[in-house]
Parts: sequence; C-alpha cells; structure tokens
Amino acid sequence: MASESNDEINLKQCLELLIIIISDTIDNIKQQINQSNEKQLINNLQIQIKNLLNNNLLSLSFQSRNYLFDILNQYNYNIEEKIFSIELTKNILPSFIYNLQGRLFFIDACQAAWYGDELIIKDFIQKYSLFKNKSGLYGTTLLYSAARNNHFNLVKYLIEIGKCSINIKNEGYNDKNHETKIKAIIGSTPLHTACFNGHIDIVKYLIEHGADYFILNNLYETPIQNGQLRTNIRKFFEDFLLFGYSKKLDILPNRTIIEEIKQNKDIIDYFLLFGYSKKLDILPNRTIIEEIKQNKDIIDCIWEYKIFSHHQWLPISLELSYQLQQSLIINSNKKFQTDIILKISTDIYHISLAQFLYSTINNDQTKNFIWIRCRGSSLLNFHCYSQWQIMFIQHPTGIINNSSSIQIFNMTTTNIQLNSWYNCNTKINLIFETVMNYRQKNIIINLDFINNEQIIFDLENFTFNNQQNTIKGFLRWIPKIILNNNSKLIPVDNFQLSTNLDLILLNISYIKQAQLNGIISIDEINQYELKYENIFDNEILNFSNKQSTNEKDSKNLINIIQGNIINEQSDVIVICTLSKNLIESIFTVYGKSLQNLLEMKIKENLNNSIISITTDGKLPSKVIYFVLWKPNSNPDILCQSIQQLVFNVIEKAINENYKSITFPAIGCGEYGCSIRLIAETFIKQVHEQLIKYPIKISFVIQPDRTDIYNEFCKQFNSFQQQEQSSITKSISLIIEKGKIEIEQGDIIKQNVDVIIASSSSEDLTQILMKAGGDEVEIAYYQAYINNPNSLIISTPSGQLPCKRIFFIKWEPNRDPELLQQSVIDLIWNVIQNVISYNYNSIAFPALGCGKHACSIDIIIKTMIREMKKEIQMRKLSWLVKFIIQPNHQNIYDEFCKQLLSSNESYHASIDYQLPLTWEKSKENKLRFILSKNTDEYKSISNNFDQAMKEKYTKIIKIERIQNERWFMQYIAHWTDFKKRLNKDTEKRLYHGCSEEAANSIIEDCFNRSFAGVNGTTYGIGVYFSSSAAYSHEFTRLNSNQERCMFLARVLIGKTTLGNKSMKTRPFGFDSTTDGHHIFVTYHDAQAYAEYLITYK
Repeated sequence: MASESNDEINLKQCLELLIIIISDTIDNIKQQINQSNEKQLINNLQIQIKNLLNNNLLSLSFQSRNYLFDILNQYNYNIEEKIFSIELTKNILPSFIYNLQGRLFFIDACQAAWYGDELIIKDFIQKYSLFKNKSGLYGTTLLYSAARNNHFNLVKYLIEIGKCSINIKNEGYNDKNHETKIKAIIGSTPLHTACFNGHIDIVKYLIEHGADYFILNNLYETPIQNGQLRTNIRKFFEDFLLFGYSKKLDILPNRTIIEEIKQNKDIIDYFLLFGYSKKLDILPNRTIIEEIKQNKDIIDCIWEYKIFSHHQWLPISLELSYQLQQSLIINSNKKFQTDIILKISTDIYHISLAQFLYSTINNDQTKNFIWIRCRGSSLLNFHCYSQWQIMFIQHPTGIINNSSSIQIFNMTTTNIQLNSWYNCNTKINLIFETVMNYRQKNIIINLDFINNEQIIFDLENFTFNNQQNTIKGFLRWIPKIILNNNSKLIPVDNFQLSTNLDLILLNISYIKQAQLNGIISIDEINQYELKYENIFDNEILNFSNKQSTNEKDSKNLINIIQGNIINEQSDVIVICTLSKNLIESIFTVYGKSLQNLLEMKIKENLNNSIISITTDGKLPSKVIYFVLWKPNSNPDILCQSIQQLVFNVIEKAINENYKSITFPAIGCGEYGCSIRLIAETFIKQVHEQLIKYPIKISFVIQPDRTDIYNEFCKQFNSFQQQEQSSITKSISLIIEKGKIEIEQGDIIKQNVDVIIASSSSEDLTQILMKAGGDEVEIAYYQAYINNPNSLIISTPSGQLPCKRIFFIKWEPNRDPELLQQSVIDLIWNVIQNVISYNYNSIAFPALGCGKHACSIDIIIKTMIREMKKEIQMRKLSWLVKFIIQPNHQNIYDEFCKQLLSSNESYHASIDYQLPLTWEKSKENKLRFILSKNTDEYKSISNNFDQAMKEKYTKIIKIERIQNERWFMQYIAHWTDFKKRLNKDTEKRLYHGCSEEAANSIIEDCFNRSFAGVNGTTYGIGVYFSSSAAYSHEFTRLNSNQERCMFLARVLIGKTTLGNKSMKTRPFGFDSTTDGHHIFVTYHDAQAYAEYLITYK
C-alpha cells in the first residue's frame, strides 16, 4: 500500500490521543465512589478534549478536520464554540471510544479497499461493521474503492458477507467554502465508478444485487452516462434496457419512468383541463386525443386484443386505441368509469376498463368476450399503478379451460388452468412494477406455486417461458382501483366490483396526497416509490450467477464416500498440513518443487490459515487448499477450531467461484480426538454454511477406516432426522378476543408485527442484528448513542419478516420478588409500545430462561399470567407468541403448563365516566382549545402564572387532551392504586418537553421509550414536578419561539427516594422522588396528560 501523508499521520495521532484521554477518564471514574467526583472528571475530560483540539487542528487539512468533526458531531460538539452543547456522560464514553477506534481503523481500511487487501478489510468488518458504509478521508466508501480498482472478490465480500449498502454515495470532507469545483466522485456510487472504468463483470454483479443505474451523483450523472464512452458498458445497457414500445428511443434512457413523469409535468397539467400545478394562459385549442398526437413522447404503448381460446395477440385499431387511452387519462380524484361503451364506425364495444375485457353481441344475441392489454408502462402512459397478471398457454400438466365464463386465479393453486389469468402476488407484482419503472427488458423469477420453476419474463413483448420452453404464456397489467376514501387506502378486486361504488385509479397524484394527509405508512410510501434495491431481498428473483439453496436442498449437496482424496474430481481438495500420509501422496505426484513452494508460502503468510496452490492439471481437482490446523484436547476448543476451518474454506472457495469442495476426515487420525465429536461438528457446520452458500461438499474417508466412515454417515443421518422432526410444535389458547400461542421454533422467522428482544441476552441481540442486517444494527446503535438510558429501542425489521424489533432494557434478578416485579413491568412496557404502533401481533423469545441464575418458573408463570390479564382487561385482539428453541424441551413444557393452567379471574372492564368538561367529537379529535372565559381556563392559567413569575410573557393557548383510550387505562390504574393503598395518591404535576415530544405523548401517552431523556438522577423513568418553573427548564422553543408544558394527573402511589441506578421502581413502591417536588413514574399509564399549555 502507498505510504501515509503527513496529514494522515497527524489525523491518526489526534484520534489516538482522544482515545487515550477518554480511556483514562473511564478508568478513573470506575475508581470513584462520590458522584461529584465523577462529574468533575467528565468536566476535566471536556477541557482536555478542547485543549487537544486547539493544539492539533492547525496541523490538519480541511478534510481531516471535517473527518474528525464528523465523529465529534455525533456527541453534540459545537465546532464554533468548541464545546459539547450537551455535556458528556459516563454512559456515553464507551460508545465514544468505539466510534473513535472504528474511524481510526477506517483510515487504513479505506486504503486496503483501494489496493485490494482483503485481510485488512475482513478484520475491519468483523470489528467495526457499523462504519462500513461511511466515506473515508478522501471521500470514497469501501465498496466504491474496491469497484473502482476492479477487485471483484473484494466487492463480492463487501456485499455478500460485509452487507455493505450497494447504492451508498460518496461524501466529501472538504471545506465547502474552499471547493473550487464540484467533483464527480462526490455523490457517486460503486456502480458509477465501475461503469466509468469499464469493469463489466463488476457492473453486472452490482446490478444483479440491486445497484441503481439511474441514481445521480453531484454532477447529475447516472452510472449509464458514466459508462457511455466504454463500448462494453454501452453494449451491455443497450441489451439490458427497454427502449420503448410504439416509439423507440434513439439514445440510452437516463431516468426512471417515475422521474420521467416529473419531467413531463407541464404536459400532465395540460391534460387536467386548465392545469392544476400550472395554469394555462389561453384556452385549450384541441382535444386530449389531438394533444396526445402532438405530444407523442408521453404515449408509448401498443393496445392489443386476444380471443379467449386463441394464442395470438392482435393490434387494436388506432382509433379504438386512442379512445381507450383517453378513458384512462383522468384527473387523480375523478371517478373512474369501470365500464364504458364505445362506438367505432358501426361497431359498438362494451368495454370493462377494470378487467381489460370487451364484448360484442352476435346476430343471435350471444356475447363474444375478448381480452385486451396495453403493452407499455401504466405509469408512463396513465400515471397509475398496476395489478399484473400472467396466463399460461402451455404447461406439461396444464388443464385446458374451455369455459366461456371469466375465472381469475391466484398464485396458490397447483393445478394450472390454461388460457386463464393469474393475479400476481404482492411480491411478484412489486418486482414487475419496479423493473418496468427501471425500463428493464427481461427478468427471471422463481414461481413457487409451480415448483419454484425459473421463468423468464420478456417485458418488451409481454410473454414468458422457462428455459426448456415447456412452459409458455402471456403477461399483462390491469389498472389498480381503490375506493375514493380520504382517510384510508382501500384497494378493490377488479373482478368482484359492487355496483354504485365511488372508485378512482391508484395513481401517483393520489399517493403524493395520501402521504401529505398521513393516510399511508412510510413502508407503503417506500413501496410505491419503486426503488430498484427494494426488490432484491426477495428469494424469488433469480440471476445467472446468483444461486440459492435452502435447508431441504442441503442434504443433496453433502456426499460421504470412501476412497483417496487426491483422485477426487472436485474443484477444491482440502489437505491438512499435519496429515503425513496425504502430504506424502501429494509430494509423490509433484515432487520436491511443491514441497519447497508450500514451505515458502507458509513462511510468507504466517497469519493465513489456508495456503492455496493450483494443481496445473496433474490432479483431477483444480486447486489444493493446504490448511494449517492443530488438534486440541479441550472439546470446546476442538469444535471451535473445526467450525472456523470449515467457515474459512467455504468462504474462500465461494469468493474464488469454486462449486465443489472435498474434505478428508481431519483430526480423526493419531491425535486422540473424539471421532464422534469431529464428525458431528463437521456435519453441523457444513450444513449451516450450505444454507448461505450453494456449494457441493464431499467427505472422503480412507477405505480402511470404516469406523470413521460409519460415524460420519451416522451423524449425517442423525442431523437429517433432526431437521425432519423439527416441524413446528405449538399449542394455543383463545382468551376473549386474543390468542396466546406457545411454539417451538426460530424467533427470527416469525411473521408478526413485533419481535421482542432483551438487553439481558447479548447472544439474541447479535442474532437479530445479523439476521436483520445493517438497517437494524445501525438503527440500534444510533438510538443507543442518542439515548443510552432508553428502556426500549425500537428499530426497523431490516431483512426479518416482522415489521419492528423492540429491544427491551431488562435484566433478571435472583431475588424472587424483584424478579416477578421486573417481569410485570416488562410486559406492561411492551404492551404500551405495541399499542402506540397500532400493532396486534408479538413474538417473545423465552426471556430470562437461558444462562441466568434466576427462577425460570417465576419468569414463565408471571409472563403468561400478566399477558392473559392484559388481553382480558384491555380487550386486545392480539396474537401473542412465545417462541422456544427446539432443544429446550423443559422450557417449552413449562410454558405449555402455565398457559393451560386454570385461568385467573381478571376484571375485563372497569366502569369509568369521562370528565364532564370533555366535548363530544365525531372526528376523533384529541386536542380542544379552552375558552379564556371558562373557569377551567382561569384555574389553570392562575396556577401557572403564580409558578412562572418572570419566566414567561403570555399564554398562547391551553388545550384539553381527550384521549379516551389512554384515559381508560389511567382510570384502571387509579382504581387499582386506591384499592391497594386505601387512599387517593393522585397529584397534578407539570412535565416540560419539546413540541415534537408533546405531539407524540398526546398520541401515545408518556411512552417509556422517552425514559431518561430529561435526566436519570432519581431513576430512569418519566419525570414530573409540582414546580412549573423547574419543568420550564426542559421545554424547547419551536419555530414560533413558543414553548409547551403539560399539566398532568399523576399517580405517585407509595414513593421513595430515587437514584440514577434505578431502572424500575424498587419493590413495594410505585414511584421515586427527590423528596421535594420531583416524581418519577415507571408505567406509561401511571400519568395522564390532561392539559397542554403553550406559552412564550
């Protein structure tokens, strides 16, 4: 690698010094008992950092400074004032060090990516994967650098193993005021540089894994444009992209269809009569049909028809085509006419625009039904989204449909009906919509309802076939139709329409307005944006060099035989350097030269566990992997070493594009190791790797060692039996409207709304992050850095089938009473957060039932009892699953026992009366502004005024909060407190916060995910005060220079002095306090925000 510049050396030294002073501070804090000393140490650290930066910044370039500031800004460092705007805390320092160490190593990793050093990159990814998508000191990502210099294997590793984001853009660290020109490298993606440099293999690989070829860099160039001067790249895109239907483009397209629509908005406005986003200055002087003729660029389609029983599509007349187009080019909120009658010359057509079907009446008054289709993009031509359909005209087991009736099928039946339309399921529909948006000519999809057959879809001709041409058919789309509803997106079935429905087309304008109105979720919005990378999580997609396997197929990839390994016709044979017999056999074939070469390579690669030497045709295999492995008498260490050996060998073979590997029975010779343990470990680890990599594995056992051969066969058969018997075992119980289910299975495979994890299980957290991918890991650590005291960290699901993951801050306790209380609190907090997201299905693992020295019985009994109670009391229509690992039979049995035990009697409902001051509303309003003339307003304002003397100028408004669901939960709590304590412990207290937090609280109550945001001195919960002046300190100015504060009803119950170590209330108490005016609650519904005061 290239030598370091002085600037890099100075930056590294600065980062190292920061790491040292923070590490020293952490060590000093650990030795302190007095909290005041801790605070002084942190204050001293901030001064040390300031001094260090003052002494070092002048020696750094602008880009090195900004690289450093990019780290510090995450911890609220104010560059101009040279201070941390929010003071550092003891809990933040470990993540601070991790960040600095990662970004220090990242400087070397970026150089390694540039020069193709895979060892350094792998070490970096294993230790600091959180930073893998960052841009380096010189503005390039790891993946960009590897693609730039044609390091194909490194690109594969970064995407498949490192899970780097494929469309991540470069970001520069140069000072914006000192840049003389915009650089093309900034904003560019790996595909940009691969196209620009003509690396065709990397270009194909990146696109096959979701690289966006229309994404723009800072010079507004696409990867396609970057590759225009490279003949091989230009030829690839000419073959890959669709150039049109009725009108072919002369040049390569440079934007998606959705972007094309945005570019043509002036023409769109014309279609909307006088325009909406832009008004015409003159009256329109031609019909829409004439306008279409004049503006041929926006109409690019071919209308065709097919008689039911025929296998040929014929063009529809130009006049009828124009009228069909006019019927579909409509205003976004205009009622959609599903059926129309068109008269062309003397012919009358009864056309269903919903079903793309028309009929004519014969002389004998019988109807002829004819299918129609529009070959082209529904988005480009009509701005509407589509439901895609396929029709089989040839299939080996297809049944001929001679019926004249209209019958539409879904992709679930196994009996294929020929000449019938099949609606594509959601995943496949999204793929078609997306590849059309990206103008792709062909796509290969695995159709699971026909035995996962690979089908090649031709999106230019709207046809499909398999590779053997034994399956053939047609493709079309019909418009997606929805109810004209301003509060919810409700799709309808085009073939089961009721009469007199108010229907509209689901088009781009509707989605945009629905987004503004908050009708659809962020996930739905992302779906309708049709981003290319979003369809590459689907296992149903297939590419020429992208293969997949599953657990059922893995048994066909493992082979156990007896023979001589050097005679095996395998891509790779594995030889352990400790195996004298095999080594001598190899040397016999190659002579002294191979022995010298091997010894030299071992000396040159002391840290490499695999030495690869090609066979040069002297053996049936292509390459020999000499592995440096040593046996160990410790069974755990022995297993770990074999697992690592298998992982390293398979990973290397995959990276070098080999398809088969042959292992000997390594370790089963004269070392005294357990043959059973070695065979079991090999079989298990190979099976786990085959789930990820489809590669053929053989074990070759010496002919005279039948004992080893029999043991390998025994372990292989045993493992297969375990796989077959691991069919999900479950029992369930209906509880009023809800259901609790106990299941033996895998938590990461649960298709529910929310998966629950706990901070007490580091293993489970890592499993979920690995399975969920980068999105989960980054969201988790970012949330932790922002608020390390949060009791719940909610992240997206990433690649998991659920919608969200809740990481709960919970630790089991050996004390039975404290353990029981902690489980009660855990269940309550989970339920409150699930309610706030409007979810209705959860999956719990067996929290606390692993390696903790606490009572499993108490945990399970309390979990089941509390969940039953909450479902009954709140009348929840939920599915709650407890997922137990298949090898934990005793835990599964205990969960089943507790679930099926006699149900306790809970109050299913609680009588309550809404406050008399509440106003009725049909719109589900939550906020009502009080009149200044009412006693209600005057009472609140007078108390606020007395407490806030000289801290405010005027009250802008006081709003009453009418959240009935929350109020009902609060009253249930109030009733329980009064019954238990024989007195009313309710207080009116203040809570200051930002406007954004206030809006969230009104919707979702005092959600404990905010716990610790306003401090942790008296416990990690939600803080209230009887002093409005104190709560004022936690408010924030909004854009109108206004602040807001809640006046809340709070149940303090039995309270005790709190401290910052309290994550929940101490046993026997309901809240913690400072002993004066501050109270901390630990249940979301323990307080009700009754009024919100907005003031200046």
